[in-house]
Amino acid sequence: MSDTATIEAVATAVHDLSDAVEKMQAGLVDRSTVEAIASDVIERQKAAAEDLNVRNGVKAEDTDPEPAFLRARSPLERLVALHQRPAASIAPLVKRPVSDVQAFQDRSDELLVLSHALGSPGNPRDPRELAFYSQEFVPALHAAMDSTTAGEGDEWVPTELSSTFIDRINLPLMVASLFPLINMPTQPFDLPAAGVTRRRTGVHAEQTADSGQTKFKAVTPATRKVTLSAVKFAGRILVSREAEEDSMVAMLPFIMREIQDYLAADLDDATLNGDLTATHMDSDVTDSDDVRKYWNGLRDIALNQLTGTDRSGADAALAVATLRANRKLMGKYGVRPTDLAHIVSMAGYIDLLADSSVLTMEKYGPAATIVAGELAKVDGSPVIVSEYMSDYQNASGVIDGVTQTQTSALTVNRRGLIRGQRRGMTMETLRELYAEADQDAVIASVRQDFKQLYSNTENVAALTYNLPGSA
Repeated sequence: MSDTATIEAVATAVHDLSDAVEKMQAGLVDRSTVEAIASDVIERQKAAAEDLNVRNGVKAEDTDPEPAFLRARSPLERLVALHQRPAASIAPLVKRPVSDVQAFQDRSDELLVLSHALGSPGNPRDPRELAFYSQEFVPALHAAMDSTTAGEGDEWVPTELSSTFIDRINLPLMVASLFPLINMPTQPFDLPAAGVTRRRTGVHAEQTADSGQTKFKAVTPATRKVTLSAVKFAGRILVSREAEEDSMVAMLPFIMREIQDYLAADLDDATLNGDLTATHMDSDVTDSDDVRKYWNGLRDIALNQLTGTDRSGADAALAVATLRANRKLMGKYGVRPTDLAHIVSMAGYIDLLADSSVLTMEKYGPAATIVAGELAKVDGSPVIVSEYMSDYQNASGVIDGVTQTQTSALTVNRRGLIRGQRRGMTMETLRELYAEADQDAVIASVRQDFKQLYSNTENVAALTYNLPGSA
């Protein structure tokens, strides 16, 4: 199979998995179907890696740590193998615990990063000059070496990162998925809707005359529509063929996962922090193509509803009473706990845990219904922690770049807003377009909209700002 066919097969499997997850969320397919597709994606990625090794002339023994380690003729070669091979595979050969080998690899990576961070561009510090070298690195080296070589290699300094891939630590992306997602058959797409308020009928007296009777009160049902107009979130990553050939990880599958994660993060960010006004409420949003300018997000909705659903928390720590006050501001939209979700920052969540009324997940019991991403419940409503709820706001609940010590807590009625999707997550690998530069490109896009189902006189969201954040 060619490179293009291999990657396209993996991309197709990933796309199928994405569609299946969306259908599972909508109740159209069961979990076992999604798990089967996920297993297929993993197998395709493994097959692609093996196929790439065969076509590049990489022998199985070259990817096996044992021959590489046993062929080492000097302490230096053994150290290089110890550093660059998977810890779980090397540990039995050096007769040390996996944790010791992993710790040595981690300290090696940290030493290398520190030497570059503390030096000047192109001229890193000598790692042996750093206190970290003697205090952290050397003890980890000795712990990872077997008894016959302990004490050797004290002057060895890593020049490359280990085979351990250091991934980001991010909170789950769950804000956008709180709201229903419908497919848009046209662009734009109108949703017919009933009026926001009920009409009153009237009391009617008994009619006994044979003429001139009083008719029932005429009531005309109100109608309206909600118009969805999808906007495109898109990104492109270029990668050189050399990077694909020489990378310690399978580069294209990694890039595909990354760009999908970027788009999902942008959807969460826009859903929480979007603002369509010419001057965004947050001072750090200045670029015309910033995703936070695509639609009005939850913070903007709460801060700008005509009936006033925002309040100051007076710099008091977030507590259950704060979230209950949000619900009170929402009126009828804050009544049913199952319709609600609370969205807080990491700092807010830590403060909230001090309140004994918070029910954390280990106390739910086996029969509890859990919204994906929730970490606790308050009065039966899930608490979602989002990294896009900033801990660096000012006392008015916006980012001004000056006062950066406060945060906010948001309560939203999940039935009061909707997402429309004109195009699902789409991914392509372009090989011919950039062939003259010896590069490949991975592009990904999605077209969605996010709208209130009611006008801004309806209190579908409430926000308490001026809560302790980063300070």
